[in-house]
Amino acid sequence: MKQTAPPTERDPLWLYLHFPLLALEAQLLEKGIAGLLDERGQKLALCSYEAGQEGLEPGMAIATAFSICPEIELFHPNPERLQQQLESLALWAGSYSAQVVLCPPEGLLLEVASMLHYFDGLPPLWQRMQSSLRTLGFHIRYATGHTPLAARLLARGGRSLCIEGKQAHLQVLQLLPIQQLELPAKQQDQLRGMGLLRLEQLQALPREAISSRFGTQLLNYLDRISGQRPDPQVCFEPPPLFQQFHEFSREVENSLALLFPLRRMLEALAGYLRQRDLLAQQLELILVERDGGHQQHSLGHAAGAADAEVWLALCKLRLEQVKLEKPILALQLEVERFKGQQQQSYDLFERRKQAEDPMDLLSRLRVRLGETAVQPLALSPDHRPELGWQGLPGRSCVVDKVLPKGRPGWLLQVPQIIAEQQLPPHIELLAGPERISSGWWDETQVRRDYYVGRWRDGRCGWLFRDARGGWYLHGWFG
Repeated sequence: MKQTAPPTERDPLWLYLHFPLLALEAQLLEKGIAGLLDERGQKLALCSYEAGQEGLEPGMAIATAFSICPEIELFHPNPERLQQQLESLALWAGSYSAQVVLCPPEGLLLEVASMLHYFDGLPPLWQRMQSSLRTLGFHIRYATGHTPLAARLLARGGRSLCIEGKQAHLQVLQLLPIQQLELPAKQQDQLRGMGLLRLEQLQALPREAISSRFGTQLLNYLDRISGQRPDPQVCFEPPPLFQQFHEFSREVENSLALLFPLRRMLEALAGYLRQRDLLAQQLELILVERDGGHQQHSLGHAAGAADAEVWLALCKLRLEQVKLEKPILALQLEVERFKGQQQQSYDLFERRKQAEDPMDLLSRLRVRLGETAVQPLALSPDHRPELGWQGLPGRSCVVDKVLPKGRPGWLLQVPQIIAEQQLPPHIELLAGPERISSGWWDETQVRRDYYVGRWRDGRCGWLFRDARGGWYLHGWFG
């Protein structure tokens, strides 16, 4: 019998994400024509994609920019907001990698070799990440590398590379220009003065010559690129509690305009939950008003959820009901109630249904109608049908109980008198009688004979005759 060789360990593989417009995109309320000013506030340092389509470009004077596009929105640099957005992206990246490294001010490094098995390879993994980033409105340069530094240099050099294999990366690295190695300017001038224009030419020099002329620091740097020298990374640690805050550059008067920044927050939450293998049970959405007041909205999920789209649908339902009497200046999202994620098992030959999760439907109904309008039900130990069940306010899930045999799914709160022209035999009795005599110990004693009946139009109902001979309808079958 032929034996299969054990699987070999994958080569190291890193993915670097460079966000060239992050300092601008971190402040945007929505996509549009916008620009980031330089430190002196006189010229454009960054332009959004939409601004570039209008002919604007970095280095352009403000007066020139307004003459070309009067509707451009300008922002001043905000390092604190930039750092917050980078950390939010690090949480988002937790959905795709267990090891995420912050590379301020505008980069993330992800270890992806260990994740390829879960995403069926590198192309599907990157396709999902790229689609998510496009939805969130971030522009990106990216590259894979067999070392962290190799991935960083290729990404910042604009290579847009997504390949596996050490040799494949080394071949691309050899063509990297010296000015893209992130070396000190003086050192770059020295190398160009020696006629060295690409990394392969520098690597071709004897190690002794590099060490004697430039010191061991450059030699160690080259070894970190090639992988001959270890390059340990400090991974980003998610905070113990999830909290996101976004301050807007202008007042917001339409509640649905909050969905764009809210989507970014919820994607960060999804990564946070996946890293910790948790489900969020309740969100606190806080809208900070212009006069210093705030609106707080609590949104819950019946069973807990980790998917950003599920929470976004609930938030949209709630925001559609919100009327902003005062402009909103900031948005805050907090989550304090979590639960462990239960692993589901499936039959090997079972076809998993793509039907809607009942808990998602229940959660949407609660958000739209109110928490007390939709409640789980539980059976109660009382033979009287109207007292045989009870609502469970505050419960987060539906109680898994099966209706007793022969009972309708829709029970009327108050039995309805059946008109004389509809009395049996005009109603066909299919089953019964079933006598229910109970409640002798209190003031609501009943003595009824129940039947399953079919009306002439095909409807099936649950009806009874009381001790006085009157006929009543008590429920309908589905």
